[in-house]
Amino acid sequence: MSTISREAASSTNEPPTNLLFDHPEADIVLCSQDSCHFRVPKIYIVNSSPILGELIQRALDFPGDAIFEPSLPVVQLPESGEILNYLLTFIFPITPLVPSSLEDIMELLSVAQNYQMGTALTHIRGSISRQNSLPTRLEPALRTYALAQKYGLRPEALQTARVIFLKQSVTIEDFGDKLDIMPGTSLYELWKYYERVQAILASNLTKFRTSCARGTLTDLQCTELSSSRIPRWLSQYIESIGKNPNLFDYAVLNIVMARHVTSKDKAELGCKCASITSQTINEFWEALTSVVDDSFEKAEPALSLVREREDPQDQINSATSPLEPFIISDTNLIIRSSDLVDFRVHKSVLAMASPFFKDLLSLPQPIDCEIVDGHPVVQLSESSELMNSLFSILYPVRAVMPYSYEKVLYLLAACQKYEMASVQSFIRAEISRGPPPGPRGAKAFRAYAIASAKGLIPEMENAARLTLDQSMTFGNIGEGLRLFEGWALRDLFNFRRRCKDNLVTCLDSYHQALIPASSWVGCPEVMPTMDPRQSPVLPKWINELLLRNRDELKLQKVTRPLDTHSKIIREYYMALENHDTCNFCLRVHMRIGPSFCSDLEKKLEQARNNVRSDCDPLFGFAH
Repeated sequence: MSTISREAASSTNEPPTNLLFDHPEADIVLCSQDSCHFRVPKIYIVNSSPILGELIQRALDFPGDAIFEPSLPVVQLPESGEILNYLLTFIFPITPLVPSSLEDIMELLSVAQNYQMGTALTHIRGSISRQNSLPTRLEPALRTYALAQKYGLRPEALQTARVIFLKQSVTIEDFGDKLDIMPGTSLYELWKYYERVQAILASNLTKFRTSCARGTLTDLQCTELSSSRIPRWLSQYIESIGKNPNLFDYAVLNIVMARHVTSKDKAELGCKCASITSQTINEFWEALTSVVDDSFEKAEPALSLVREREDPQDQINSATSPLEPFIISDTNLIIRSSDLVDFRVHKSVLAMASPFFKDLLSLPQPIDCEIVDGHPVVQLSESSELMNSLFSILYPVRAVMPYSYEKVLYLLAACQKYEMASVQSFIRAEISRGPPPGPRGAKAFRAYAIASAKGLIPEMENAARLTLDQSMTFGNIGEGLRLFEGWALRDLFNFRRRCKDNLVTCLDSYHQALIPASSWVGCPEVMPTMDPRQSPVLPKWINELLLRNRDELKLQKVTRPLDTHSKIIREYYMALENHDTCNFCLRVHMRIGPSFCSDLEKKLEQARNNVRSDCDPLFGFAH
């Protein structure tokens, strides 16, 4: 067998083509999507893949014009020449070649899997494992998992997910700027799988701690034993793994043990943990490893591939039941919704409201265009419910607004898609005149995900601010994760981080501005100032209130609610109540307390509102 370059192939008598594979006993030609040709004997291909065997048989039964040369039918394949070339090296008795890039490796595995090449797939995975070890750092592990999800590779997804769980806490805070590595659908499946692993692992470890009581660990002489009669420090370590699988590490075990045996007075009280033999520790570790392995195996069915699940946006877009569209007379166009409901409308009305439809309807009618009652039919991807709302706004009838805020977002997105700026403005005005616009609670995350995906800047900004009072955790976002683009989740996380920093700065500034004030002069408990030229005028309870909230905010996780503006006011009244023996501060509060609280709350709210999310209506999204 030989490999021939494009230049060499063009110098022969063959038609000009890119010939990459040329077997002397070839009786079939495989052609890639980029017109690379592979002369191969079909027996190798048929024996390696039943799917390709069917394609080859079809090409032989119905050759058509696909003839590379008189005796060699051509089988057209959708893969690139590069990937097919790698694949063939695992079918023929030659040196196998593995792609250099991670994405090409995953695509090669996916192609072999889709063509049901069991032997070749095993061969490829073996070669990959010898040349590329599993990633141990978070970022490459997340990239590998994302690609495994993209290409539908369950073994690779499971292997990489295990690496992630055993090396890293699975929280939004821990992923941080790496949230954009994968779409929210893949991240959702990772989180749900992690939850299942945790549940099974916690249960198995509880049983394991009990079984340890019947093993050699009961012979250990420790001053602190658990209810299972094993050292308490060991029992607590086993329990901690159920909550944080990344603590399952031999080095962590040794650190925990070292802390115990080096703590004060353990030896004097008769603790013999320092004399545990290495054999005992190794036997314990092997037993614990078996429990962890079993937990991951039992949880495997919980990991779904993205392509196996229904897109949640389809559920939102679909109407609960097909609608009967309103009737308009003298129409000349039919718009058909995604759920096959026909709307009879006027071309002139659509053209006036939408430059998109104006251009579309000005084109010559396609020959194969469907005609119903003499009207041409235009198929759209929106549901009948959204189309009904849209057309009710275009005509002088009662406007029908969607009943949920999420469907309002999809209606606004349809207006943006079809360049209906005036209709979009009307919808926004209607929403603002109704009940308080915007979603409540954790639904704000879903609204942000939809608005960011559809490029709805005002709704995106509004939803981002509504999320600030909520915990930004996988559990709180829930199914809404599947609506997120990776970059949108990362940008929302960074938006919260900037809001937090701005609140810290605001509290600092407000505290400094209060120090030279004279309103609180007279309190017996005042804090000295750093400036000797200023008199100490700030009461201790107010000083501690502001600085404690500032310091807590500095240490607070970005994913926790950023509701300092309301929380600090509650704490103000609690601090004042604890300071009730000071008649001076009570009198000052009666005079300026409400305005002081209102001013502080307003400044903190402004500090949040002054931060913008990562988008620019002029230049697009910052992702």
